[in-house]
Amino acid sequence: MTIRAVGGITLREAPNGRLQVLLIKKRGGMWTLPKGRVKRGEADEAAILRELAEETGLTGDVGEPVSMSSYKVIKAGQPRRKTVTYFLIWAHPGELRPGLQESIEMVRWMDVRRALKCIGRPRVRAVLRAALTLVG
Repeated sequence: MTIRAVGGITLREAPNGRLQVLLIKKRGGMWTLPKGRVKRGEADEAAILRELAEETGLTGDVGEPVSMSSYKVIKAGQPRRKTVTYFLIWAHPGELRPGLQESIEMVRWMDVRRALKCIGRPRVRAVLRAALTLVG
């Protein structure tokens, strides 16, 4: 059975006019994009807004899907396929709050160049690059 998940490339224009991306870091993990599992009966767009709020304290406007990533994970000792659909999100103003109940240790806005250096997984960097081609 495939695990269905969604992720968000959450963007904003910083006060200096530059584009920034929102990254999270879980305990013992690396910098990445917010993402999480879609609950049964939940629309993808609703799921990513729920995950974004749980992990960062923010909300936003969901845009178009950017890309889909599929890979194997081990759950309960069994290999499973995980498919993540990433959406572009334009953040609403708000205060960043790491979702401690989600094991989120840090939440940061980063300039795109810095974000690309900090993101730990090549497939997640590729998702951010794909999103950037959509926003020009």
